[in-house]
Amino acid sequence: MERRLFARLWEEVDFDDHPLDGGHGPEPEGELTVTTTAKGIRLEDSRLSFILGAGEDADSIHRWTTSSAQMNDGPGRMGIHRWSISPDCMPAELADWVCERIGAPTTHDGESVGGNRGLLERIRTRLSPMLPDWTWHLEIDNKADRMGWYVRAPNAWRSLFTIFVGLGWNEQITKRGFFLFERAPPGELDRPDEEEPNRLDGLRTVALCNASRGALSHLANNMMWASEPHPFHLELPGSVELWPPSMGRWPLLHGRSESSEDVAEWSAIIVDALQPSISTLSATIEGLSWH
Repeated sequence: MERRLFARLWEEVDFDDHPLDGGHGPEPEGELTVTTTAKGIRLEDSRLSFILGAGEDADSIHRWTTSSAQMNDGPGRMGIHRWSISPDCMPAELADWVCERIGAPTTHDGESVGGNRGLLERIRTRLSPMLPDWTWHLEIDNKADRMGWYVRAPNAWRSLFTIFVGLGWNEQITKRGFFLFERAPPGELDRPDEEEPNRLDGLRTVALCNASRGALSHLANNMMWASEPHPFHLELPGSVELWPPSMGRWPLLHGRSESSEDVAEWSAIIVDALQPSISTLSATIEGLSWH
């Protein structure tokens, strides 16, 4: 159960706050140490330390409350997490185990985020079978115009491609479904071990946009869609566009739904349409000429 709890808390950490050393996956790395008090449990692997419940001595601190609530205004991210965790945020058997170890959750008068948690869980439940082995990372503080999941390609693929899925908004539009299928900026590395995946993703991008057999070109039903530096509208619900690399932007697909309703089903339609493109990410493409 300790390892399951560590993995659950790892998913709450913003992807950009992952340590520079170690993997991005939720499984503990190295020795997992666990310390329990009357009202809190502390877990630490070789990368990060967590507290669930009472306590301050950890990298990422998550309060244990009867319902998930906003604990602060952010955007510090590390330290006390902006959203608390309630028993509803984890499988029942894990929640029961936590209660046995540190007691019942406490009440908190902050603004409820149960509705947001519910939406994100519905999205994950709907999309997880379509994205096997991808890892899920909560995104609620990094950017002021979105809330949702960053979903990262499996580590075995040696790729930095991600999907963002959740809600987005700006000064012109209200909250609604928001979806990105994006690569990392070519040549820009956050960690030394990203150099080879970044290089391979450059080849994958060429493959995806290829004018004779690229998966995104087939999705566009226009093999020359990437020849001009302008968005290309797709016949999918909402406003869904392909963005060619010549635009100088990192998403290859950008989508917004018409409203905040049925975001899980709307995003599932996009992921289904992207399946041939997603399969390209796992392919060995060295030595092939895509130009």
